Amino acid sequence: MKKKDANSFVLFIAFISYLGLLLLLTLFTHNYYTYGRSSNLLLFSSIRLMLRSGSGLLIAKNVVGNVLLFVPLGVLFPLLKKNDFFVGTLLLGLGFSLFIEMCQYYFAARIFDIDDLLLNFAGTLIGRLFVTAGRFVTRKMLFFYSGPR
Repeated sequence: MKKKDANSFVLFIAFISYLGLLLLLTLFTHNYYTYGRSSNLLLFSSIRLMLRSGSGLLIAKNVVGNVLLFVPLGVLFPLLKKNDFFVGTLLLGLGFSLFIEMCQYYFAARIFDIDDLLLNFAGTLIGRLFVTAGRFVTRKMLFFYSGPR
């Protein structure tokens, strides 16, 4: 097996494992603060509510957690798909987040929250920016170190 093929295989396994873990964490774990099926369609409403609560644990779990959950998607997908375009990764993150929110609402009797979509999108964006920055630095280093010898 070539090194490039082996790397692609490892990235594929990492991506599939990440998606499985993401689904497990978002659909099959119990949240003690949910009150059954409901929805929040007012942007920043639940974020404001959590920030006003003053509970560091609640803020970390929901605000920071929703962002961090999607950073790996923003990193792994563009590494897996070499010819991706920036917006494609963001659309994938938004689409997957929407899928999870709809599943939470319809199948897990939990809250569909527009703020979760925003936070998950932010996580995907952060991850994708890491990849863009990494590729930029790598190209600059290759250019710098590949001069005449």
